[in-house]
Amino acid sequence: MNIVPFFDVEQIKRTGTFNMDSDHFHESYEIYYLLAGERYYYVNDRIYALQVGDLLFINKNQLHRTTSKGRSTHERILINFEDSFLEPLLGLGVGDLPLFQGESFLLRPDVHEQGRIVDILQDMLREQREAATGYTPYLQALLLQLLILIGRMREEATEPVLPESSEKQRRVYRIIEYLNAHYAERLTLEGIAEHFYISETYLCRIFKQTTGFTVIEYLNYVRIREAQTLLKETEDKITAIAEQTGFDSIAHFGRVFKQIAKRSPLQYRKQNKV
Repeated sequence: MNIVPFFDVEQIKRTGTFNMDSDHFHESYEIYYLLAGERYYYVNDRIYALQVGDLLFINKNQLHRTTSKGRSTHERILINFEDSFLEPLLGLGVGDLPLFQGESFLLRPDVHEQGRIVDILQDMLREQREAATGYTPYLQALLLQLLILIGRMREEATEPVLPESSEKQRRVYRIIEYLNAHYAERLTLEGIAEHFYISETYLCRIFKQTTGFTVIEYLNYVRIREAQTLLKETEDKITAIAEQTGFDSIAHFGRVFKQIAKRSPLQYRKQNKV
């Protein structure tokens, strides 16, 4: 349970193989900093190979998952926060800031920058753990300091850190693009495999190996993410939204929605209506 509303920071060290299997997109921002080891990170339809000192900024509602790269021990610090945590400090809409607009991104800080980042992160961990007087505004100030540093590093980077790009990964990227474009249709594994002139077995294997998701898992997340947008921004009936996002029945839609969003479509609409 977070001791500060809308903000959490944690440091975890894991030995051997570990593949993330928790919620894969959420309505908070995420900052992932790799202290030790190496990881594959799927985010925003691409795979990144993270090395020590890498920092990944994940925007709201971006599908993501981290998976093992070898069997080495890895250690990371993870921050999650919502707009409302910073708004009292900034006095404006956090989403209007340049850093929060556009896509998620990976930074590869130099040794000096890594030192500054780790200092801020350790201060955050200590403040959250000790919860001394005034720790909430202190955490807000530390987070703002970190975000300013990230923004400057991003501006000064000579070139972006590129995602992995083997032939297998490029094929999976094309499949992902197809799913993103056709999620509203009645897709089947057989039909997707035929479209790309590969077998169902090969489709399922390379997709899982590359992204950490099964094809159906990924398709469901894309559909539910779009359904959440429609629930928030339109007056469409839930049955119509289920049909618009590719579900063959309202019962199937409701079941998958609750599994991913942890609440029913109606509850989600009541809590998030714009």
